[in-house]
Amino acid sequence: MHTRSEHNKNNSEDLSLVGIRDTAYVRPVMVQGRLIHVIHAADGTILTAAPDRDLAFVTIRQHEMTPASVH
Repeated sequence: MHTRSEHNKNNSEDLSLVGIRDTAYVRPVMVQGRLIHVIHAADGTILTAAPDRDLAFVTIRQHEMTPASVH
């Protein structure tokens, strides 16, 4: 049986093999009645949040990553 850390390590390695490591995902989330846009690394790690989708995408591009939306 794989531990969670082994599973995450394998996923990160798999992602880099297919070139997805430079992609960040934006997911809209309601927090205390407000919509924010959470930015996740390709492996699912939360990186940061932005008040709107456009700012989230700009933030991702400023860090030389490719943005993608998750619904």
